[in-house]
Amino acid sequence: MHVRVSPGSVALDEPDDCTSFKVLLSEAARDKLPALLRTTSAGQLDDGDVLVSVDWIRNECAGRIGMGWNYRFANMLVYAAGKGWLSEDGSHVRAHVEAY
Repeated sequence: MHVRVSPGSVALDEPDDCTSFKVLLSEAARDKLPALLRTTSAGQLDDGDVLVSVDWIRNECAGRIGMGWNYRFANMLVYAAGKGWLSEDGSHVRAHVEAY
């Protein structure tokens, strides 16, 4: 799964894939990234990465995921926590940013 950020939108692509997680940022949206994350409640910028809201991910996945997704997503969060990529309160998961 990845978060695609373009001018004016933040969307979750491939929501059923819990084996990969990143933010894909269009060059045209680079300067608008903090504002786009804030206005969509998707997350916040942190040291060049994005802290993506777990609640936002769940909301974006609603009606778009297959059976077993909750289990796979929980495992993704456990893996992220083990790597130090999950916030202490579990509300945000860290994603690196790649240009597209």
